Amino acid sequence: MDLIRDSGMHIAESICPAPMTRITLAEYYRRWSGHLTLCGGIPSTIVLPETSEADFEAYMDELFKAVAPGKRMVVGIADQVPPNAVFSRLQRIGERVAREGRLPLAAGAFRPGAAAAAPLPSPAAGESAQAPGDDTFAQIRQDVTKGKHLDIKVHVQALLDRGVKAEAILDRGLIAAISAVGKRMASGEAFIPEVLLAARAMTSAVAVLEPHLAAGGEANRGKVLIGTVKGDMHDIGKNLVVTMLRGVGFDVRDLGVDVSREKFCQAVAEFNPDVLGLSALLTTTMMEMGEVIRCLDERKLRGHCKVMVGGAPLSQDFARRIGADGFAPDAVESVALVKALVAAGASSRV
Repeated sequence: MDLIRDSGMHIAESICPAPMTRITLAEYYRRWSGHLTLCGGIPSTIVLPETSEADFEAYMDELFKAVAPGKRMVVGIADQVPPNAVFSRLQRIGERVAREGRLPLAAGAFRPGAAAAAPLPSPAAGESAQAPGDDTFAQIRQDVTKGKHLDIKVHVQALLDRGVKAEAILDRGLIAAISAVGKRMASGEAFIPEVLLAARAMTSAVAVLEPHLAAGGEANRGKVLIGTVKGDMHDIGKNLVVTMLRGVGFDVRDLGVDVSREKFCQAVAEFNPDVLGLSALLTTTMMEMGEVIRCLDERKLRGHCKVMVGGAPLSQDFARRIGADGFAPDAVESVALVKALVAAGASSRV
């Protein structure tokens, strides 16, 4: 620890203390805080359901004692928020940092979730504009933005009982809200936990809408197969895309992570999707996407199946070079791209 302290580095990132490692946060802070900025400090196990509420609260109490007065300390989950984290704990961590994390500036003074929402879309053709103060879908959008997955079911049902069309609730309430959240994430005003909470609320709402969407012929907009390529175990971005696609009515089959090209080809043959989504986060695995596409071409499985790719190291140019039909930089753009690819595939078969 002393060698690292004296190395000349400025930041110690993803500090993961006991109980996941042998060194306590208090020891890290005592030996490093005068020389390094510490980022992390909360083991990912603390936010998992396997950890009791009492142990979670005890750890958070100890954290603020250990790092007082908080010099050069950025509190965060080390090294990433696990997909099955207890979302309410993530919210409570933010609230405690805002309330108790006092530095020369008040930590948490800027709350991304309170930023002004992006402008909402204009009413669809044939629909009248809502009068000021009488926005039918305002509560639904607020539920999505705040991740209120229980309340939103009640509010959606109330709109249905009033005779509001399910398609309008989906488009002007749910999709409008999740699109605004996605834009705030892209601009750095919102973060993955907030987007995951919003996506969960959206999924709850769609479960209420599904019977009504089915009656209107809008239950299934197309079939999507998705997975993270061989050698890559990252899935948070992929999982968010899956949730959002299901939320807007797509039939999605998720193959998970570390998926071989053989498994992709077999699943395409069996599921016959309109779109295949390939995900990768590592530069060492992104080239596997091209191999999957090559195997699909060799087995003549592309047919009407469009291939889209996504992941942090990718670009539109890379997608073009490996023969993909499209690239999306984030979950919101992924939904838009899937819709466009499905529509293009449908028109080509007419």
